Amino acid sequence: MSRRSVPRLAATSIILLLVLANLPPAGAEQSGNPYVTVSLDGSIVPKEIPRDRSVPVSLSLEGSVHSPNGTPPPRLQRIEIAFGARGGLETAGLPVCPRARLRNATQRQALARCRGALVGRGEIGAEVPLDPEKPLLARAGALAFNARANGRPAVWVHAYSASPPVSFVLPFYVSKHRKGAYGTLLSSPVRQALGRWPRLRSFRVTLKRRYRAGGERRSYLNARCPLPPRLTALAVPLARATYYFAQRPTLTTTILRGCRVRQ
Repeated sequence: MSRRSVPRLAATSIILLLVLANLPPAGAEQSGNPYVTVSLDGSIVPKEIPRDRSVPVSLSLEGSVHSPNGTPPPRLQRIEIAFGARGGLETAGLPVCPRARLRNATQRQALARCRGALVGRGEIGAEVPLDPEKPLLARAGALAFNARANGRPAVWVHAYSASPPVSFVLPFYVSKHRKGAYGTLLSSPVRQALGRWPRLRSFRVTLKRRYRAGGERRSYLNARCPLPPRLTALAVPLARATYYFAQRPTLTTTILRGCRVRQ
């Protein structure tokens, strides 16, 4: 393969959602400075997918924010997650959850009100600085729901912890990402959504949903691995997270995984 053909292949091989399955074990990627370190990790299941047709997949992503010197990290303003999902996100016929139904709700109440729109589960780590010297760390169960905002697709991530008591909705607005290897962008105004408390420290979510609509079986996420016939695997970017902080530099981290063809 010529050097010139590699960029072209990388651009065309990511045509549908996350044409990626894990390479042999790879840890989370990190980036940072003396004040804050961020990380990102992720995977696709199944690990091998067809070359010529799309199949349902699930996507797992996790990230974190911490301070390497033990001091409280700067306040996270916004987070953006880009991934190679060109054409692989399907919501036709999938119920939509109004954001107002999730406000001040427990996890049980959120499911009772919006179960039909559920597209993922996970966990969010949030710091509650009631005492700046000894902030509380809440491990909140997270539920992701299909949504619409101003006529455009969105995802509401509802987080709830009974002790310490924490309940909030983190909105992620979905748009097309037209640069490089990524096709879908999730953007969340973290500080605006959370207010004064709590402060986001980590997240882990798996997006997966199969449903029926119009008499057909559908999947929220779909992918294929459109590599040329002679290739059965290729490392490509899975996702990129960009963390925007108050009064500190923006940090970006990217993870690579492999597109593998099911034989």
